[in-house]
Amino acid sequence: MSRNDSTFASRTPAVHALRSGRPGATAFRANSTSSTKSTKCLNQRGRRQEPITKNHAWPLFAVLFGLMLLLCLIAAHSGPVGEHALTLPGLGSLPAGRFIALWAGTWLLGLALLLAFPRHLSPRHAAGVILLTALLCRLVLLPHPPSDDINRYLWEGRLITHGINPYGHAPQSPELAQLAATDPYQPHVNHPDMTAAYPPFVLLAFAAVTQLWYHPMALKLLIIVWDLGTLCFLLALLRHRRLDARWAILYAFNPITLFSFAGQAHFDALQGLFLMGALFWYDRRRWGWMFLFAGLAVQSKYAAVLALPLLLRRDNLRYAPVALAAIVLPALPFVTSGVAPLFASLITFADAFAFNGSVHALLAAVLHSRESATLICKLLLIATLLYGWARYTPARRGRFKDDPVPGIFFVLGAALLLAPTLHVWYLSWILPLLVLRPTGSWLLLSLTAAFYFVTVGIAHHTGEWRLPRWALLAEWLPFWLIFLSEARRAWCHRGTPLMTAPVRSVSIIIPARNEAARIGACVRSVLQDSSVREVIVVDGGSQDETVRIAREAGARILMHTAPPEAGGGRGGQCTAGLRIATGDVVAIVHADTRVERPVFTQALQLLNRDATVVGGAVGSCFGELGGPLRMLGLANDFRAAFLGLAFGDQVQFFRREPVVQLNAYPAIPLMEDVELSARLRELGRTVFLFGDADVSARAWQSGRVRRALLIIWLVALYRWQRLWKRTNPLAMYRRYYATP
Repeated sequence: MSRNDSTFASRTPAVHALRSGRPGATAFRANSTSSTKSTKCLNQRGRRQEPITKNHAWPLFAVLFGLMLLLCLIAAHSGPVGEHALTLPGLGSLPAGRFIALWAGTWLLGLALLLAFPRHLSPRHAAGVILLTALLCRLVLLPHPPSDDINRYLWEGRLITHGINPYGHAPQSPELAQLAATDPYQPHVNHPDMTAAYPPFVLLAFAAVTQLWYHPMALKLLIIVWDLGTLCFLLALLRHRRLDARWAILYAFNPITLFSFAGQAHFDALQGLFLMGALFWYDRRRWGWMFLFAGLAVQSKYAAVLALPLLLRRDNLRYAPVALAAIVLPALPFVTSGVAPLFASLITFADAFAFNGSVHALLAAVLHSRESATLICKLLLIATLLYGWARYTPARRGRFKDDPVPGIFFVLGAALLLAPTLHVWYLSWILPLLVLRPTGSWLLLSLTAAFYFVTVGIAHHTGEWRLPRWALLAEWLPFWLIFLSEARRAWCHRGTPLMTAPVRSVSIIIPARNEAARIGACVRSVLQDSSVREVIVVDGGSQDETVRIAREAGARILMHTAPPEAGGGRGGQCTAGLRIATGDVVAIVHADTRVERPVFTQALQLLNRDATVVGGAVGSCFGELGGPLRMLGLANDFRAAFLGLAFGDQVQFFRREPVVQLNAYPAIPLMEDVELSARLRELGRTVFLFGDADVSARAWQSGRVRRALLIIWLVALYRWQRLWKRTNPLAMYRRYYATP
């Protein structure tokens, strides 16, 4: 750790007493009277703010979306998934390589679309743009060859329309020979010796569609409707939870949803529709509708039953029979021979098959026994589910109060990781939850899952269904490396204090030195937000009119002139301001930043909604336009949103009480923003709001390329040194400012 600041050395800071460190001497210079200050604040709130340059991203977004449409068009007309291999120089031929490249391209473009999504849109307009562009991509993908599973969907739907029970008759049953002789899809049904394995409600939906149009395109269109319905619920959930609508792009343009639903027509989209619908009604406390959707989610995919315990609360138990009715009633027409036939094929699949299960594959390789690996995975799953239900249930009113999403994410994730068989479209169970709780490991898995299709390429050319060990490692190893790091961090969060106290006000701390040209506009901009209680300008010894202008704009003034080696610098200034701050939440705003929208009110609403969030960053864009700066802004957003590493010019905010209690703000002269990001992640979850605070690009433009490279190098060096607890921010400060 830093030689200047060792107060946060513990990797589990919440359960240890931390040494307090006082930086250099400070002197508080108050305004003349509190009433004068209040009057000035009110006057400044009513003052018209200077116009801020808009960083419009429409041209870039349009170009990226055009490329996405092009990739979807190529995929739609490229023939079967496994048909085209790809020759890699020095590595040989990659089975299904062309499709894997298209998959990777759509994943990268989806991420770019999220980062380049235009700011300044209302939630309604943002939702409309996302829905329209998502629909266009799905329509373009309609010619993509569907999975052979669609033959079973059509066949079993047709059986129901003829009054035949699909759970009692396998496709190759002699009793069905006459019907099969005239059916174009029955000869292509996979596993023709096995009866139906899908839930009854799904088969009834297939039957309804086949009566209208007995063709794969009919089911494709139906699945797209389910898919877009899931997206609609996600957009509504994001709006209700005060999160940016752009997060829905993680679902809308993920290759798993694009190719699994619009392309290959897997019906798992229906589970997402009903499960997100259940969460939608949960947030609104409409318990009858919630249990109806939850029950239908189980009737769409049996795995959804794992989520039911996490939706139960003391005040909604009397509505639980609605879910039971939704589960039982669709099954009644099919239980004439008992309940067991409904699950016979499903049990056979679970016990007799194993493919692409990461934990299962490792255990099978070590034990040289598929059966033993399956048994151990079942036991591990039972234990993990019991732990998840006990820890994450919102009914306990603890860390996860009023939010079943973390628990549902946990139990469905456990089911996927411990399943003996995991087909790539099963990952669509997690994708809607990934929108609400972005997680790096699962997002990366949606990219590396493309190596699953190596199997399809091998099968297309040889008829052999196998996944080479190298492809299995390429798919799963990156995920597990990141997942274990995330799991360790989540385990450490168990000991942090519960952050359930409501937050109602914000203190703004502005470190400044010789900022007379900018400080007035900065103070006035943040005072326009009604949740801001106070603005504290911590002056580091200005030689211009910074102090006078800040006071006239409505700020409190705190002098902090300690040298960098004695607790000075920006980190020392912010620490001094934090000591006198009184707001429930503290935000650090740089003097060259102007906050345009009431984002601090949004931050309060989000923190009150989720007790696991300790803070985060608002987000900013450069006032100066230009290609290099725009790309730099996108890179900054990616770093803050997906790596949890925000810079100070992105307006960092945090709950004041745990940071003060643990002395967690780093009083270091440089890299205080990088260190703060790391410490906040050790205290709890952090969020990125994709805000549009306007910030000057002077730090990046001074010295142009050389200066930018120096910043990047120092950040990377600090992160590396932090791993070994040997940082030296004072030396970095002197190098950055070229002081002796």
